[in-house]
Amino acid sequence: MRKLLLIPLVLLLVGCPGGEKETVKIGALIPLTGGLASYGEYMQYAIDVAVEEINENGGVLGKEVEVVVKNTETNPDVAGEAAQELVDEGIRIIIGAAASSSTIEASEVTIPNECVLIAPPSTSPDITTLDDNDLVFRTCPSDLFQGKVMAKYLHDQGKTSIVALYINNSYGIGLKNVLYQEFAALGGETLKSVSYPEEFSILPPESIDFLPYIDTLYARNADVVVLIAYDEGGIAVHKEAEERDDVIEWFGCDGIMTQGFLDNAGTYAEGIKGTAPYHEEDEYYDDFKERYSEKAGCDPITFIPNTYDAVILAALAIEHAGTWEDGIAIRDALREVASGGTAVRTFADAVEKLQAGEDIDYNGISGTLDFDENGDVEAPYEIWEVQSGEFVHVEVVTP
Repeated sequence: MRKLLLIPLVLLLVGCPGGEKETVKIGALIPLTGGLASYGEYMQYAIDVAVEEINENGGVLGKEVEVVVKNTETNPDVAGEAAQELVDEGIRIIIGAAASSSTIEASEVTIPNECVLIAPPSTSPDITTLDDNDLVFRTCPSDLFQGKVMAKYLHDQGKTSIVALYINNSYGIGLKNVLYQEFAALGGETLKSVSYPEEFSILPPESIDFLPYIDTLYARNADVVVLIAYDEGGIAVHKEAEERDDVIEWFGCDGIMTQGFLDNAGTYAEGIKGTAPYHEEDEYYDDFKERYSEKAGCDPITFIPNTYDAVILAALAIEHAGTWEDGIAIRDALREVASGGTAVRTFADAVEKLQAGEDIDYNGISGTLDFDENGDVEAPYEIWEVQSGEFVHVEVVTP
């Protein structure tokens, strides 16, 4: 008799309203530790802002959206393992990673499992040429553009010779190669570059010795040293360069345009200029900026709007596909919501039109997101400068 009474009791507990809520799941691979940890922290805030907006407007497919976050540790091997964990949970669209090498490693897992990957800050040209079955996308432009902008700007500033100090990974190699090719094409001299190990990106700046690299760079006697690094490398380089009496002009990139670089690079970083993707600041950006700043305690840095847009696009693609568990359907829907229909700027407007059967073209706060045949987008670049401990916009340069 006790056994018979137990059955309805178990059924009652399983069906209890207090049980686990069913959600639509999106994955995220972000660097919460390692050389891009400061990016990872701010990417998390952008994800949170997007998820709140989505769920406040009815969610997706009638359910709330949940983003399952995995820490890549700014380590490609860890990124691949984390991607596998997300795929094993049945997730078929992932935001990330940050470092290009981590995104490429993650794609080795996501592509054969027919899982969409949208990378907000991974800029290596190597991603463009992946054999990806149209499953890898970016909401940031490729370094094919950043390298051209760097070369053009430096040449226009009268620089006749450059040398690069770069992180030895897909991001650093790719950007350095484009920069050198473009600068040489303009008639400039490209001196032998210097690379440093990617492993430096997972070490604290105080444990990294950049002086041998700096000595080698100074011996090249170039007009300017182009630093292609993440913020941990940028911090270490500038702290050690500050100890020398020599004065050399440095030029940076998007990888060091972080709050961590500003907070820790020291006074030697004052006046350094660099490049980063540019976006217009309109009422939609201002609304995001206000909501983001409430969480992060600071304004968005580069690639943070791209992260927000990636989450919104993922949600819209799932809504349009009618499922979060079919990567091919989501892939096809992603292209459809990103171009070709009525222009929309907010999730609320976009999802309303989708549910009414209308075609949409989501234009994000990071800019237009019309994916080309490789899943890439185009965008102008800005020249920034560190002034009084802040990144200040100098001008816009188009490739």
